[in-house]
Amino acid sequence: MPTQPTDKMATELLHVQEELAAKNVDADAPKKQAQRASHRLNFLEAMMETVPVGVVMADAEGKIIYGNSHVEKMVRHPVLHSDDVDAYGEWVSYHADGSRVQSHEYPLARVIQNREDHVEIDVDYQRGDGTRFWMRIIGEPVLDGEGERIGATVALIDIDEERRLREAQNILIAELNHRVKNAFSVVKSIVSQSLRKMSIQRGIRETIDQRLNAYATAHSKLVGTTWDRAAIGAVAADVLDPIGGGRITLKGPEVEVPSRQALSLSMAFYELATNAMKYGALSVPDGVVNLSWELGSAAEGSPLELHWVEKGGPAAEKPSETGFGSFITGRALEAETGGKIDTIFGPDGYEWHLKMPQQTEEQAVE
Repeated sequence: MPTQPTDKMATELLHVQEELAAKNVDADAPKKQAQRASHRLNFLEAMMETVPVGVVMADAEGKIIYGNSHVEKMVRHPVLHSDDVDAYGEWVSYHADGSRVQSHEYPLARVIQNREDHVEIDVDYQRGDGTRFWMRIIGEPVLDGEGERIGATVALIDIDEERRLREAQNILIAELNHRVKNAFSVVKSIVSQSLRKMSIQRGIRETIDQRLNAYATAHSKLVGTTWDRAAIGAVAADVLDPIGGGRITLKGPEVEVPSRQALSLSMAFYELATNAMKYGALSVPDGVVNLSWELGSAAEGSPLELHWVEKGGPAAEKPSETGFGSFITGRALEAETGGKIDTIFGPDGYEWHLKMPQQTEEQAVE
């Protein structure tokens, strides 16, 4: 973010303004003192012109006493020296919903009237030539040497290009999401028709369809957010809530994983849940499943542990053969996460435990 004027510079400028005002009314003030004050003011104003953002300052009563030339370049009209906070409405801008920004909503007013220490607001500003652009206004108080508020200053930052890029990104994400859904629909249709012609049992076709749906749902969820990372809780809830009917509890801290790991985990959750529905705790009325996750320690790179524990169902028996579900919840997930999976087939039910290292953002990109 561009550099904002320091409190020290702003305080000094206000002091010089006051000093010059006093000299103007005091006809007996020494000429040299007035010249020194004028020089200091010119020096500070020159410094303000080097700041690559618009700077506006107001005194303790809210009167705007200063604005650098960058302000006029941005808003395309002269700096408005509003008399007080109630007059800030002459700076015409609008919220994202189209409603006009009121005088008391501007950061200068909130810092001066409400005594807030830091205020930020994004507005759609109407320039002097009638055009509009998006501007971020950041306000903070100006303090004297005793720590008393003697005014406020705001930095005005042009974020029009940032907003345009964000809107373009949202459009591209929506289009990508739409195409991904279409691609999965085509894949499902091809697979379904091929299996039907091969006289494959209906149950197998439905299982494949459900797996494709689960993968498509997880993929769509990621594309619709930040794409690079996703929260484990959100991924688990999307997959498990429709299946568990309230009998699968989720518990754990807010932890995000890279998108590829999130996709793999979503498929693993689906396989674990469908297996519990067929053979495990969810196959009987009183059975429940607890899915929890935790961080091994507070240190960076500490392991992330996930635990799938079934209770109240039939005793778990190790299958004589492993299928696609076992592959997804086992070797495939270990390869994707770099983790280690342990399974327990006990008299109280099936347990699945994953211990995996956390990836940094740089590792996720690689």
